[in-house]
Amino acid sequence: MVLNELYRPSSLNEVVGQEHIVPYLKEFAKKKDVPHMLFAGPPGTGKTTCAIALVKELYGKNWKDYYIEINASDDNGINTVRDTIKDYARSAIMDQDFKIVFLDESDQMTPQAQNALRRIIEMYSDRCRFILSCNYPNKIIDPIKDRCVVFRFRKIKAQDMKFFLDKVVKQENIDISASALYTLAVLSNGSMRRALNILEKLKLGNITKINDDIIYNTFAYVNDDHIQVLLEAMKKDDISSIDKYLNIILFEKTYEPDEIIEAMYRCIKESNMLTREFKLEALTKLGDIEFRISQGASSEIQLKTFMNYLMLLYSKCK
Repeated sequence: MVLNELYRPSSLNEVVGQEHIVPYLKEFAKKKDVPHMLFAGPPGTGKTTCAIALVKELYGKNWKDYYIEINASDDNGINTVRDTIKDYARSAIMDQDFKIVFLDESDQMTPQAQNALRRIIEMYSDRCRFILSCNYPNKIIDPIKDRCVVFRFRKIKAQDMKFFLDKVVKQENIDISASALYTLAVLSNGSMRRALNILEKLKLGNITKINDDIIYNTFAYVNDDHIQVLLEAMKKDDISSIDKYLNIILFEKTYEPDEIIEAMYRCIKESNMLTREFKLEALTKLGDIEFRISQGASSEIQLKTFMNYLMLLYSKCK
């Protein structure tokens, strides 16, 4: 099994990073009474995991007899709703009060399919509960949202993710430094699935002694240390060092301009040494630079011009 499936939590107690949701699901399982629900949030935050863990706690080892999962992005048309979903929803069950239909990526369903689904939810609530999962709740029609209890999943905090990943790397004997593991958690941007997929890639590639640089390269992210060197040169008004180091980043390390811009945005935004006024003006200018590069302007000239602008801005704001 791939790591993402091997280490998927099998109970609600094992779910990471959704403490504002899990207690409700536990209470539903305890009372054997589940409402229709809409799980909304970014990918990799545990929406499918929570649905499966809830079903396991409801039905025990025979949970698959009372659960169906449909990826709505694959089958997003009205025929799927009328055939597959309706047939399952109306089929009788003998030893349970209801069964569960989990519709993953339900925001990919057409409006016509969603309207048909709304009617099915109304007709078969006595024997079936629906859990809809989506990344963009604004794409779900209001009549469906009105019939569901909405839970908004948050990106998993880096510290929570690191705690979970630490158990995985020990179990899998993956040689990774504590610093690199935290970097992995940060760059995964709240997605546990993404973090586990990166570990899977490194493990299968037989990569040993994994450090921060390996993690940055795997993500195609610019190491924040490179940006810090540029910012220190900016503070010293050192134009020659800025030109030299930008050439290294662009032509020796061969980072893409959008990767450099993303790292600059992150480092400037999170810096404790820069004033709020500086950050607001710098990030606004950085957006202009990104647009010009996307329109075909020279990335080298634009990035060097941006750093010169930062030097003037820093002398004004410090």
